[in-house]
Amino acid sequence: MKSKIVLLIAAAMLFSATAACGQTSLDIGDPGPLLSIVEWVKGRPIDLKRDVRKKIHVVEFWAVWCPPCKMSVPLLTQLQKKYEKDVVIVGVTQPDTSGNTPSAIRKFVADQGKNMEYTVAIDDGKTTRAYLGQAGVIAIPHCFVLNRDGRIVWQGSPLEPALDDVLGRVVAGTFDIEAAKLDREVQKRLGELELLLRYGQWGVVWEGLLEILKLDPANEVAMRALVEISVEEMKNTEALRTWIRSHIKTHGSNGKVMGRLAYTLCGICDVKNRFPDLALDAAKAAYEASRTPEARSITVYARALYQIGELDRAIALQQDAVAVADAEERGEFKGYLDYYRKCKKLQGTHR
Repeated sequence: MKSKIVLLIAAAMLFSATAACGQTSLDIGDPGPLLSIVEWVKGRPIDLKRDVRKKIHVVEFWAVWCPPCKMSVPLLTQLQKKYEKDVVIVGVTQPDTSGNTPSAIRKFVADQGKNMEYTVAIDDGKTTRAYLGQAGVIAIPHCFVLNRDGRIVWQGSPLEPALDDVLGRVVAGTFDIEAAKLDREVQKRLGELELLLRYGQWGVVWEGLLEILKLDPANEVAMRALVEISVEEMKNTEALRTWIRSHIKTHGSNGKVMGRLAYTLCGICDVKNRFPDLALDAAKAAYEASRTPEARSITVYARALYQIGELDRAIALQQDAVAVADAEERGEFKGYLDYYRKCKKLQGTHR
């Protein structure tokens, strides 16, 4: 069970757009350091102090000997073209003794041609230290997105699909930097708990997960880990029940929080350790939190009703979920409806 929970947290950190990189003094919300460049290999020189309010900037670090860096080149070119009116991408590289020499860099850029259609610069070492060093990053490619205030709103590999999403939201003005900072803090804390989990420090991890859920009440990873630890390791189901009641009381009007909680509770594998009453309370709260419930909140309410034997109500609700679902998700929700109908049919033939 320990390994299952460790993998749960590790996977969340791996696929998070803002996974922590270790001890840092440069992070989300901080001003992006100015660029110190010895040669602009491609594109016009960029002065962040002068240009920051004109464009959104992506500062990416790479080297000619780095295979993933080569994979990121066409992706960065696509993003530069997609957001050319609002975004400037600059690939920064520092000469080293592993073949990333100025001449090798120039040749690489020349050979890439139109495949590398964004600004490229050779660093004197100061820029790399100011970004990668201060952010605690040891792997490349790695990039930083700076908004028009010059603040870092995201950092990670340019190979991550999240980069496109972040740029789209920053360009549209809908990116929430405070939410990103919160997510970053949560990821750091999950990283700390992962190490404690490996040593079986269940009580400390339990308290840590509760703290995370105070910061981010809808954090699905923390909820699932809390339930797994409580049920399988600490055997403190009454303490868990008390927390669930408190979470519902505090966040009952928040559909996202209640939906995540209900989904987690309905998914407890060991049937004898389920909380059908609390799962139903959370699912109903999620359903009622919006005047026009969306398909997923309807589905989790139907699932909670199904688990207590209310098949007719589950079927009626799931029909509503299918009706309001978009085309991409309709098949998934229709699958639940078909299953409930099959159960209802079997129920009628075995009485």
